[in-house]
Amino acid sequence: MTDQFKVVFTGALLNDREPAAVISAFAEKFRCSEAKARGLITAGKATVIKSGLERLKADKYQTALTAIGLEVEVVALKPTALFGLEGDEADSDETTSGTASGLSSCPKCGSKELSDDRCLSCHIVISKYLALQAGGVAPRASEWVARAQPSDQEECVKNAADGVSNSASDNIQTNPYRTPEAELTQAYDDGDLTGPVTLPASHGWRWLAEGFNHFKLNPVAWIVAIIIWLVLSTIISIIPVIGSLVITLLSPVITAGFMLGCQAQDEGDDFSIGHLFSGFSHNVGQLMLVGLLYLVAIVVIVLALSLFVGGAVVMFGDNSQNMGPGMMSALLLPMLIGFLCLVPVMMAYWFAPVLVVLNDMSAISAMKMSFSGCLKNMLPGLLYSIMMMVLFVVAIIPFGLGLLVVIPMIVASMYTAYRDIFYS
Repeated sequence: MTDQFKVVFTGALLNDREPAAVISAFAEKFRCSEAKARGLITAGKATVIKSGLERLKADKYQTALTAIGLEVEVVALKPTALFGLEGDEADSDETTSGTASGLSSCPKCGSKELSDDRCLSCHIVISKYLALQAGGVAPRASEWVARAQPSDQEECVKNAADGVSNSASDNIQTNPYRTPEAELTQAYDDGDLTGPVTLPASHGWRWLAEGFNHFKLNPVAWIVAIIIWLVLSTIISIIPVIGSLVITLLSPVITAGFMLGCQAQDEGDDFSIGHLFSGFSHNVGQLMLVGLLYLVAIVVIVLALSLFVGGAVVMFGDNSQNMGPGMMSALLLPMLIGFLCLVPVMMAYWFAPVLVVLNDMSAISAMKMSFSGCLKNMLPGLLYSIMMMVLFVVAIIPFGLGLLVVIPMIVASMYTAYRDIFYS
């Protein structure tokens, strides 16, 4: 059996971290309110963040939480014995000796699994049970079993039931002495969209910063995946006409694969090179339809632009001597109109692949939703676009090697922007 571990927040913050900054970062990372994050972080007690993990995943949780500013430990889980085995008597004796009541068995169910004045089987507090019984009062479950009722601040805290059978899980649910566990894995239900919402302009930079965080979790896999796609697209594009068509149709599928990789990272898993092609197993028909609709829109814009340019050429003639200010002005107008038409097409396309693959939307619905999300966030989108162009220029300077970082960062930022806009 593979060893399992739990990730425990000790209740303390790292020395150089301000509580307010840690609370804000925690709330942003794990999509909960600052009030809930504050309740967890300022409680001053050990809290199990995630249980039943393999060592690699536990280490990733520890790294993420430490980066926020929490003091975190990875603790090995002891195997849970669901059946008594020969040789366990010593353990039973140790458990019994630790009870405050001095009884060797539970007065209610007869179990010998006792610890700290409580029965591990039926979860009664033995002293309270005996006191009520001695007073001639029929004990009620609500009086001698302490049931955990999470407060509003601890709404994001849930029970650790990983790796345990259903019956054992039920016991954990009613155990008043268990350590609270915060479930940090985010939910990605298809109908869980709460946006698009309008965000401040500063979020444009945040999307890129969070995209870089995805990249640095596994930079080698990101770089190799990007290189593979660039090489494949270069080879395919060599084929006249058909090559460009294939690239346009496949791009949303490849983008969807990267989005699945980002989601896996959010859930504590790794981004792998295999995510590059994972979009082919998730709603591939609608993803290719997104590419087709995008291609049709581009073709229509190019044809319309050609008509304008053709009209200008006819008006001024094809003599190079006529290429004066009037000719340039006549060409500038259709180019400006073409650019303005291209912007809404890009807005409809930007989030469409991720909405199709993670929310199972149709191509048309996804493109409508993407356009709405971009329209509501023109200011952060403008800042995002400017910063993206600046990063591209800077990345090209060192012989283009910086693109190996910038391209994955921008791809991952599509996912972080999606989560920010469409999930409150």
